[in-house]
Amino acid sequence: MPRKVKKDYVLTTSGYEYDKELARVSIKVVPALQALINNQHDLLKVLLPNFPEMKIFLKNHLAELSVVEETIASAHAKYNLKKEEAKILRRKRESENANQDTASLEDDEHIKDDGQLLDEQARKISPGLPSARFDTVMRNPTKNEILDVRRIAIGASIKALTNVLSRELTDDEILAIEKQVDSYL
Repeated sequence: MPRKVKKDYVLTTSGYEYDKELARVSIKVVPALQALINNQHDLLKVLLPNFPEMKIFLKNHLAELSVVEETIASAHAKYNLKKEEAKILRRKRESENANQDTASLEDDEHIKDDGQLLDEQARKISPGLPSARFDTVMRNPTKNEILDVRRIAIGASIKALTNVLSRELTDDEILAIEKQVDSYL
Protein backbone atom coordinates (compact mmCIF):
# COMPACT_ATOMS: atom_id res chain seq x y z
CA MET A 1 0.00 0.00 0.00
CA PRO A 2 1.65 3.29 -1.08
CA ARG A 3 2.15 5.95 1.49
CA LYS A 4 0.09 9.03 1.15
CA VAL A 5 2.17 12.11 0.91
CA LYS A 6 0.59 15.13 2.42
CA LYS A 7 1.20 18.06 0.11
CA ASP A 8 1.99 21.35 1.80
CA TYR A 9 0.87 24.40 -0.02
CA VAL A 10 3.20 27.31 0.36
CA LEU A 11 1.45 30.50 -0.54
CA THR A 12 2.47 34.10 -0.85
CA THR A 13 0.49 36.90 0.76
CA SER A 14 -1.69 37.22 -2.33
CA GLY A 15 -2.42 33.48 -2.38
CA TYR A 16 -0.03 32.49 -5.14
CA GLU A 17 1.54 29.04 -4.70
CA TYR A 18 5.27 29.24 -5.29
CA ASP A 19 7.93 26.66 -6.15
CA LYS A 20 10.07 25.68 -3.16
CA GLU A 21 13.05 24.79 -5.38
CA LEU A 22 13.06 28.23 -6.96
CA ALA A 23 12.95 29.77 -3.50
CA ARG A 24 16.36 28.20 -2.75
CA VAL A 25 18.07 30.04 -5.62
CA SER A 26 20.16 32.99 -4.51
CA ILE A 27 19.11 36.35 -5.86
CA LYS A 28 21.01 38.11 -8.61
CA VAL A 29 19.62 41.59 -9.03
CA VAL A 30 20.05 42.20 -12.73
CA PRO A 31 19.18 45.59 -14.23
CA ALA A 32 15.97 44.20 -15.70
CA LEU A 33 14.78 43.15 -12.22
CA GLN A 34 15.60 46.60 -10.85
CA ALA A 35 13.61 48.21 -13.64
CA LEU A 36 10.74 45.79 -13.10
CA ILE A 37 10.50 46.69 -9.41
CA ASN A 38 10.48 50.42 -10.19
CA ASN A 39 7.89 49.94 -12.92
CA GLN A 40 5.67 47.93 -10.57
CA HIS A 41 5.78 50.75 -8.01
CA ASP A 42 4.80 53.28 -10.68
CA LEU A 43 2.05 51.02 -11.98
CA LEU A 44 0.60 50.50 -8.50
CA LYS A 45 0.58 54.26 -7.84
CA VAL A 46 -1.46 54.76 -11.00
CA LEU A 47 -3.84 51.82 -10.48
CA LEU A 48 -4.70 52.18 -6.79
CA PRO A 49 -6.76 55.38 -7.05
CA ASN A 50 -8.34 54.48 -10.40
CA PHE A 51 -9.51 50.92 -9.61
CA PRO A 52 -11.02 50.83 -6.10
CA GLU A 53 -12.65 47.44 -6.78
CA MET A 54 -9.18 45.87 -7.16
CA LYS A 55 -7.76 47.56 -4.07
CA ILE A 56 -7.27 44.30 -2.11
CA PHE A 57 -5.39 42.64 -4.99
CA LEU A 58 -3.23 45.72 -5.55
CA LYS A 59 -2.43 46.05 -1.84
CA ASN A 60 -1.36 42.36 -1.75
CA HIS A 61 0.77 42.96 -4.82
CA LEU A 62 2.37 45.94 -3.11
CA ALA A 63 3.05 43.80 -0.01
CA GLU A 64 4.77 41.13 -2.15
CA LEU A 65 6.80 43.82 -3.86
CA SER A 66 7.99 45.10 -0.49
CA VAL A 67 8.99 41.53 0.51
CA VAL A 68 11.07 41.30 -2.68
CA GLU A 69 12.73 44.63 -1.87
CA GLU A 70 13.48 43.52 1.71
CA THR A 71 14.99 40.25 0.45
CA ILE A 72 17.17 42.13 -2.01
CA ALA A 73 18.19 44.60 0.71
CA SER A 74 19.22 41.80 3.09
CA ALA A 75 21.17 40.03 0.33
CA HIS A 76 22.88 43.33 -0.49
CA ALA A 77 23.78 43.84 3.16
CA LYS A 78 25.32 40.35 3.29
CA TYR A 79 27.26 41.10 0.10
CA ASN A 80 28.61 44.36 1.53
CA LEU A 81 29.55 42.61 4.78
CA LYS A 82 31.50 39.92 2.90
CA LYS A 83 33.16 42.61 0.80
CA GLU A 84 34.26 44.55 3.90
CA GLU A 85 35.53 41.39 5.60
CA ALA A 86 37.57 40.52 2.50
CA LYS A 87 38.98 44.06 2.43
CA ILE A 88 39.98 43.87 6.11
CA LEU A 89 41.55 40.43 5.56
CA ARG A 90 43.47 41.73 2.52
CA ARG A 91 44.77 44.72 4.51
CA LYS A 92 45.83 42.41 7.33
CA ARG A 93 47.72 40.16 4.89
CA GLU A 94 49.40 43.17 3.26
CA SER A 95 50.49 44.54 6.61
CA GLU A 96 51.83 41.12 7.63
CA ASN A 97 53.77 40.89 4.37
CA ALA A 98 55.13 44.39 4.87
CA ASN A 99 56.16 43.49 8.43
CA GLN A 100 57.92 40.37 7.18
CA ASP A 101 59.71 42.36 4.49
CA THR A 102 60.93 44.97 6.98
CA ALA A 103 61.94 42.27 9.45
CA SER A 104 63.96 40.43 6.82
CA LEU A 105 65.47 43.72 5.67
CA GLU A 106 66.48 44.56 9.25
CA ASP A 107 68.07 41.12 9.68
CA ASP A 108 70.13 41.59 6.51
CA GLU A 109 71.09 45.21 7.23
CA HIS A 110 73.88 44.42 9.63
CA ILE A 111 75.46 42.06 7.08
CA LYS A 112 75.25 44.31 4.01
CA ASP A 113 77.03 47.59 3.56
CA ASP A 114 75.35 50.83 2.57
CA GLY A 115 76.07 50.40 -1.15
CA GLN A 116 74.28 47.08 -1.32
CA LEU A 117 71.28 48.45 0.57
CA LEU A 118 71.01 51.39 -1.78
CA ASP A 119 71.21 49.07 -4.79
CA GLU A 120 68.39 46.90 -3.42
CA GLN A 121 66.18 49.88 -2.71
CA ALA A 122 66.83 51.23 -6.20
CA ARG A 123 65.85 47.85 -7.70
CA LYS A 124 62.62 47.85 -5.72
CA ILE A 125 61.73 51.34 -6.86
CA SER A 126 62.82 50.89 -10.47
CA PRO A 127 63.25 47.28 -11.59
CA GLY A 128 65.56 48.14 -14.47
CA LEU A 129 67.36 50.87 -16.27
CA PRO A 130 66.19 51.99 -19.68
CA SER A 131 67.94 50.41 -22.59
CA ALA A 132 70.93 52.09 -24.16
CA ARG A 133 68.96 53.32 -27.13
CA PHE A 134 66.95 55.60 -24.84
CA ASP A 135 70.02 56.89 -23.03
CA THR A 136 71.54 58.51 -26.08
CA VAL A 137 69.75 61.46 -27.52
CA MET A 138 68.65 60.84 -31.05
CA ARG A 139 69.39 63.87 -33.15
CA ASN A 140 68.74 64.74 -36.72
CA PRO A 141 71.78 65.19 -38.91
CA THR A 142 72.83 68.78 -39.34
CA LYS A 143 73.85 70.43 -42.56
CA ASN A 144 77.51 70.14 -41.64
CA GLU A 145 77.37 66.35 -41.38
CA ILE A 146 77.75 64.26 -44.48
CA LEU A 147 75.55 61.20 -44.55
CA ASP A 148 77.05 58.05 -45.95
CA VAL A 149 74.11 57.00 -48.10
CA ARG A 150 75.95 53.97 -49.42
CA ARG A 151 76.62 52.64 -45.92
CA ILE A 152 73.01 53.27 -44.83
CA ALA A 153 71.59 51.54 -47.93
CA ILE A 154 73.86 48.51 -47.53
CA GLY A 155 73.05 48.20 -43.82
CA ALA A 156 69.29 48.44 -44.44
CA SER A 157 69.46 45.90 -47.26
CA ILE A 158 71.44 43.44 -45.15
CA LYS A 159 69.05 43.80 -42.24
CA ALA A 160 65.96 43.40 -44.43
CA LEU A 161 67.33 40.32 -46.16
CA THR A 162 68.42 38.81 -42.85
CA ASN A 163 64.88 39.29 -41.47
CA VAL A 164 63.29 37.76 -44.57
CA LEU A 165 65.60 34.75 -44.63
CA SER A 166 65.70 34.39 -40.83
CA ARG A 167 69.43 33.68 -40.92
CA GLU A 168 72.76 35.44 -41.10
CA LEU A 169 74.08 36.31 -44.55
CA THR A 170 77.33 34.89 -45.90
CA ASP A 171 80.21 37.08 -47.06
CA ASP A 172 79.40 36.36 -50.71
CA GLU A 173 75.80 37.48 -50.22
CA ILE A 174 76.96 40.69 -48.50
CA LEU A 175 79.34 41.42 -51.39
CA ALA A 176 76.49 40.88 -53.87
CA ILE A 177 74.33 43.34 -51.93
CA GLU A 178 77.15 45.91 -51.97
CA LYS A 179 77.48 45.58 -55.76
CA GLN A 180 73.75 46.00 -56.27
CA VAL A 181 73.62 49.09 -54.03
CA ASP A 182 76.60 50.60 -55.92
CA SER A 183 74.83 49.97 -59.22
CA TYR A 184 71.73 51.84 -58.03
CA LEU A 185 73.72 54.76 -56.63
